[in-house]
Amino acid sequence: MNVGSSYKLICATIKVMTKGIIAVVLSLALVLAVFLGGSILLRNARASVAQNRGEAFVAKLYAEYQIMGKSCQGEDTDGDAYVSCDFRLKNPTDAERVVHLQCPTMWKAFLGNTCKESRLVLPQ
Repeated sequence: MNVGSSYKLICATIKVMTKGIIAVVLSLALVLAVFLGGSILLRNARASVAQNRGEAFVAKLYAEYQIMGKSCQGEDTDGDAYVSCDFRLKNPTDAERVVHLQCPTMWKAFLGNTCKESRLVLPQ
């Protein structure tokens, strides 16, 4: 075997290895993108379901109040299938209050569970 054919063999091997490395890197990037995208969609879905449950809860218990603002977390940090939601309410006399709720995520919401107030609200 001469030097020229050895050089060609080494170059061909390097090209094949480079293509393999690129394929592995692209595959890992695709898996990471799917995982992150799915995680973001799941958080948004959890927050949306909890917010809908929270609005229904507030409409029943605080019928005289109008919802001025609302915010629900998409992450269930303690694993109890509830997420934290805050609703800012205003009544006809312009008195405002904030209601802190724990509202069910997707699985508990399908079972018919409702929100629960998470912190004791003291009169101001």
